[in-house]
Parts: sequence; C-alpha cells; structure tokens
Amino acid sequence: MSTENLRISEPERARYVDELVRHVGAGRLTVDEFDRRAARIYASDTVAEAREQFTGLPVSMSPERPSAAGRSRRRLSAHQRIEWSIWASVGAINVLVWVLVSLATTSLAYPWPIWVIGPWGLVLLTRTVLGIESPSHAHALRHVRALSGPGGTYGSPSWRSTRG
Repeated sequence: MSTENLRISEPERARYVDELVRHVGAGRLTVDEFDRRAARIYASDTVAEAREQFTGLPVSMSPERPSAAGRSRRRLSAHQRIEWSIWASVGAINVLVWVLVSLATTSLAYPWPIWVIGPWGLVLLTRTVLGIESPSHAHALRHVRALSGPGGTYGSPSWRSTRG
C-alpha cells in the first residue's frame, strides 16, 4: 500500500500547516489562500489529499516525515509562533513610545511598558512551556474538521450550524 493512501494523523496535519506558514512567510501564498489550504488539510483523510494543497508550490518545500533529530526538538505550533510575534511587536511599539516620550520630556519616564510586556509574556511563556493550547483554537479546529463534507467553506451555513 502506498503511503499516499494512508490515513493522515494530527501531527502530520500540523506539519503540513506549518509548511504552509513557511510558504506564506516566503510570499508564495496570501493569507486567504493559506486559510483555504489549511482548512482542506485539516479536513483531509489521507496523506494524498493533504499533499494536494501544495500544488503550485516548490516541491523542495513540501513536508516530509521528520528525521530522528527533528523529533527530539520541540517546535512551536503555528498559532504559538504568531502569538509570540504579536507579543514581540506590541512590546517593541510600547518600548518605542516610552523612549520617544522620555526623549520629548528630556527625563526618564516611568517604565510603564513592563506592565504590558511582563504579564502577557508570562502567560505566553507558561502556555508554551506547559503545552497549553488555546481553547478557542481547539474549538476552531473542530469546526474546520466539520467542513470535510462536500462544499464546506468558512462562513458557509454548514459551518454556522455546527456551532454549539
């Protein structure tokens, strides 16, 4: 039996979606196209169905089974990388505003960015270290999987009817 016809596992789906994230980062996919392809990957039953979502993308980038060295290293999921990126961006903007205010007033302003960066970063760090996933993310994944029926898309009546 070909590996293409084997049923796909959740970790394999996650690797395929992570690979799509890399294609978005490289500018090969738009966010809308990423959403459509990721939904199809989560709805796929076989490896072949998931690999179809890489049509038109470089073959060298399509995900393969991880090597033994890659399995031992823990990687952040796509949504955790996005959360950390947002945290770093918001933190940088807050520090920049604080520096500009301090320069404009020619005195060192109270370091208020620590109250934005600190607690938020502590929550993200705790969730990352303990492997706690967002409940809203798990809820969204259940809805994406429910789209595996014919013609299911985001925002379709079939998606709305699965809420609850």
